[in-house]
Amino acid sequence: MICKMKEYKTIKINERDDGISIITFNRPERLNAINFQFTEDLLNYLTSIENDLDIRVLILIGEGRAFSSGLDIKDSLMAIKRKVPEEYQKFEYLKAKEQIKRAVIAQKLLSQMMIQLRRVPQPVIAAIKGPAYGGGLALALAADIRIAGKTAEFCNAFIKIGASGADCGSSYWLPRLIGFSRAAEFMYTGRVINAMEADKIGLVSKVVSDDQILNESLNIAMQILNKSPLGVRFTKEALNMNIDAPSLEAAIKLENRTQVICTSTNDVLEGAKATLEKRDPNYDKF
Repeated sequence: MICKMKEYKTIKINERDDGISIITFNRPERLNAINFQFTEDLLNYLTSIENDLDIRVLILIGEGRAFSSGLDIKDSLMAIKRKVPEEYQKFEYLKAKEQIKRAVIAQKLLSQMMIQLRRVPQPVIAAIKGPAYGGGLALALAADIRIAGKTAEFCNAFIKIGASGADCGSSYWLPRLIGFSRAAEFMYTGRVINAMEADKIGLVSKVVSDDQILNESLNIAMQILNKSPLGVRFTKEALNMNIDAPSLEAAIKLENRTQVICTSTNDVLEGAKATLEKRDPNYDKF
């Protein structure tokens, strides 16, 4: 397996030659807490692969014993300090004199990570062990598929630090994933949900041992790679659009457009032929 590594300060990127990119959150000494550099690194990488046809599936995983403990509070307080220390002024938005202006931009960039995870056409798998708290929970929620290790814990921690419990897309995804009542209780109380409960209420797809979460995620990724690249991209697009479709008719119109485009390609002919011949399809790249 040939892998291409990309260098960032807070994340490790392992782009495999089979089309899977493994993004490892790499601040284990801080339980992979999200700081300004982490935000810039992840946004930079996700933006860079939006039109990369060779990268077909993304896997998110945390280095060490946590997925992500959420916002690095010590770091984030710099956005609202009266005077920002010099070492933080490398981030342009922290040079603003008014605290509110710094906070607005910092919050926008933080939440943009979750938007970008939905915007990229590649399916995203979150391999979660240990805490996925606050912003870490939001990163997991923004993934298409969540695989939990037995030590995985989920907490909507924003409410615990005096802020709103609705942050970084949590109020959008949680009611859709686990229902309004469960989402409300989870968000108001900030209580911790363990892996078994997360599986029971549909927050994750399955629970495996911690040492198997990457293998299980790779197994799912390989199944996705065995499908038409165009078909998978259009499927994610349809899911993103139709989760908020105003009607069944509107949803079906988008699906119809997608199917007409897909069936005009060689992928459908190859897929049908492979099914009849009981073999794996050999789809062309873009």
